[in-house]
Amino acid sequence: VEALEVRFLANRNENLHFGLLTDFTDALLEKLPLDESLLEVAEIGIENLNKKYKRDKEDLFFLFHRPRKWNASENLWMGYERKRGKLSDLNALLRGLSKEHFSLITGDQTVFPKIKYVITLDADTQLPLSSAWKLVGTMAHPLNRAWYDEKKKRVTKGYGILQPRITVSLPETTGSLFARMHGNEPGIDPYTRASSDVYQDLFAQGSYIGKGIYEVDIFQKVLEGKFLENRILSHDLLEGCYIRSGLLSDVQLFEKYPTTYSADVKMRVRWIRGDWQIFSWILPLVKGPGKLLHSNPISGLSKWKIFDNIRRSLVPLGLTTL
Repeated sequence: VEALEVRFLANRNENLHFGLLTDFTDALLEKLPLDESLLEVAEIGIENLNKKYKRDKEDLFFLFHRPRKWNASENLWMGYERKRGKLSDLNALLRGLSKEHFSLITGDQTVFPKIKYVITLDADTQLPLSSAWKLVGTMAHPLNRAWYDEKKKRVTKGYGILQPRITVSLPETTGSLFARMHGNEPGIDPYTRASSDVYQDLFAQGSYIGKGIYEVDIFQKVLEGKFLENRILSHDLLEGCYIRSGLLSDVQLFEKYPTTYSADVKMRVRWIRGDWQIFSWILPLVKGPGKLLHSNPISGLSKWKIFDNIRRSLVPLGLTTL
């Protein structure tokens, strides 16, 4: 809640709203003893923010919380489809559907139909001063508006998603030794060495990595009912392939480097596992809901991106072997 307030203070605008989209951690039971008290703390925190920065009409801050669902393949109680499920449920909620997928919604819901864009941030992603309106302004530009091709079943012109540049923030003096070793070089201006992006420069497309802005209606229209359950961990790359992602290199978001070696390894394992899960999307036919095969709609460039991620995942193993 405190981090949400910081992002609001850096991006104050009457057309922006801020929300926490939350699940409980995975568990062997549907409910744990501390669940209710933890949720109550979050709810009170959001309500206090709405009182502190009170508006005449609409609430500024929201809490969207989903209950655990039983996952037979994982043998756990967990948030349905993790982050991909969160975004899907949020989009449906904003369009008047799937309210039953949330156990708690805090804030005035009359504003939901007016929401056109969603900016997604992880808990450790910083939203620097005035970066939100730059994301929205670029997304709303007429030349960038997404155009859906009914025949190809994907966005072929404009962008449904814009991915800003993500930079590792400077290491903190109170941070761990591991984070300080791997953070950016210290100095007065460490962010001037970013090179151009080949995909954006040559093909006018970028790669979505989960922190960016997307158009709600296009997201819903293109992706609703497209993917198998329990099969997609690396959802962001695929979403960018279907909705067409662009790289917004002059807007920068900052993230902290993992604090420990084990956290770093777990993160990389998730990335690599996710890349291998979507390897079948380089084929002409892919499985959809009900495990039915249908024509793969993504472009040749998108297939290359998936293959390139697989190649990159094998580099550390190849270097170690050599």
